[in-house]
Amino acid sequence: MASKLKFTDQWLKTLKADSELERHFGDLACKGLSLKLTKKGVKSFSYTFRLGSKTGRVTLGPYPDIGLGDARNKVEELRRLVVSGNDPRHAKAHEKAQREQTVAEMVPEFIERYAKPKNKSWKQAENNLKLYLVSALGQRPVSKVSRRDIHTILDKLIEEDKGPSANRALAHIRKFFGWLVERDYVEHSPADHIKKPFSEKRRERVLSDKEIKAIWNASEALSPPYKAWLRLSLLCGQREMETASMRRSRIDGGLWFLSSNDTKNKRENVLPLSKQAAAIVEELLQSEGEYLLSTGRIGDKPLNGFSKAKAQIDRASGIADWRFHDLRASVATNLGRLGFDRFTIKLVLNHKDSGVTAVYDRYTYLDEKRAALEKWADRLDEIVRE
Repeated sequence: MASKLKFTDQWLKTLKADSELERHFGDLACKGLSLKLTKKGVKSFSYTFRLGSKTGRVTLGPYPDIGLGDARNKVEELRRLVVSGNDPRHAKAHEKAQREQTVAEMVPEFIERYAKPKNKSWKQAENNLKLYLVSALGQRPVSKVSRRDIHTILDKLIEEDKGPSANRALAHIRKFFGWLVERDYVEHSPADHIKKPFSEKRRERVLSDKEIKAIWNASEALSPPYKAWLRLSLLCGQREMETASMRRSRIDGGLWFLSSNDTKNKRENVLPLSKQAAAIVEELLQSEGEYLLSTGRIGDKPLNGFSKAKAQIDRASGIADWRFHDLRASVATNLGRLGFDRFTIKLVLNHKDSGVTAVYDRYTYLDEKRAALEKWADRLDEIVRE
C-alpha cells in the first residue's frame, strides 16, 4: 500500500531505497501522482486515475529526469483528459510514439550517465556499441529492438569468425539495455536470456624470456609516456588501465596506492615500488599534472590509444601473437618461478581472495609484496641484459 505524504524536492533527493522491498508513495499535494522506489534506488513518477468503473496508470518517467514540478504539471494535463472522458493512456502512447528515443540517441546518454562514471574502460563500451549496435539499429526506437535483432548482430559476427567480438558485443548490449530498463525507458531487455554465442578458451599465453626482452627493448620506439607505461606494467604487474591511470596524489613513500575507484575489481591495493619502478616514477613526477602517464594532447588525462602502441611494439620487436594482458600473466608466472606462493602472487596482482578469513584479514602484506616485486625486478634486469 502506498504511503501518503506531501512530496518535496528535498525529500525526493534524500529518499533512500530498501534493498528488501519496493516502495510506493502518494503525493498529498497532487491527487493521482505517485512515486515508485525500486530496491535498487530507481525513482519513477506515475499517475493513477479512475475512468468510469475502471482504474488505470500512466508512467510519467524517472526522477530526476522528470522534476517534481513537471510531474505535477503533467498530472494536471492528464486529469483534464480524464474529466473530459478520455483515457490518458492513449494520449501517452501517442506522445511516446512521437518522441520515441532511438538507439543512436540513447547510446551516448548511456555512455555519459553510466559508463563514464562507472568504468575506466568506458571508451571500449562506446566503440563497441557504435560499431555493432548503432551501425545496425541506430534509427530503431529502443523499445522496438527485439531479441531476434540482437541475434542477427551476433550471428553475423560468428559467420565472420569473430567469436570473441560477438561475446564482447553481447556483454555491452546487455549492459546498455539493462540500464534502459533500470531508468524506465523500456519495460524489458531484449538481451535477457541470450547466451554467449561463442565458447572461449581461457588464454594461457606466457611470454618467454626472449620475448620479454624483445618487447622491453622495443618500448624504446614508443613516446616517453607509453614507454614508461609498458615498463611499469612489466615491473608492477597491474592491469592496463590501472597503470595508465597512475596519479601523482597516489604515490607516497615508495608506495603506489590504488583506491577502489582505480581498480577494475573495485578492490583497494597498496603496491610497494621496486627500485627500478621507483626510478621511472620519480622521473615521471618531474612533469606537471595529476596523471603521470599522459600525452598532454587531451589535457590532464590518462593514456589511451593502446592499439597504436601495440602495433609499434609488434613492428619493433618482431612479436605479434601477444596481448597486453599477457604481461600480467608473465609477471605471475615468473614470480612462481622465483619461489613465491600463489597467495603472494594474488596479493601482487590484486586478485580477490575467496578464503573464509579474507574479510577479517586487514594485514597489508607490504613486506611480502615488496620482496616479490624487488626480486622480480632484479630478474627482469637479468632478462633484459641476457
